[in-house]
Amino acid sequence: MLAELAIINASFEVIKTALGNGKELFELGDQLAHFSNAGREIDQKAKLAKKGSDQESDLEIFMAQEAMRVKREELKELMIRTRHLLWDEFLRFEGQQQRAREKAIRLEEKRKAERTDFIMTALAWIVAFLILAGSLFGGLKLIIGMK
Repeated sequence: MLAELAIINASFEVIKTALGNGKELFELGDQLAHFSNAGREIDQKAKLAKKGSDQESDLEIFMAQEAMRVKREELKELMIRTRHLLWDEFLRFEGQQQRAREKAIRLEEKRKAERTDFIMTALAWIVAFLILAGSLFGGLKLIIGMK
């Protein structure tokens, strides 16, 4: 949790300083990505804590989310000062990225399921072939032994 907060704080300071020095926000894509990814990791840890598999204390998670919320509000103000609808565009882009990540996860899960089905089907065919071959071999041996 501390690592994610450190990333959020460092990224925000770089963004704030760069904007103060005249850089454009679109030039700070890496820092915005680090900021966003660290926030997402904090949210994921909070979701895991709600499910009962918490490694951090409730207070630590709450404080990390609160610190993230404050920095996000400050980033929102910086974006609005930079360009009026930039924050709205950022939220729209962030939502699209989240949906794309979720779609990729679902696709990977589907591929794993299909791969498992294929392996199980192949094994079933191999076992069926071995049973059939054994039966034919045994039957042939029985026929030859009768003479």
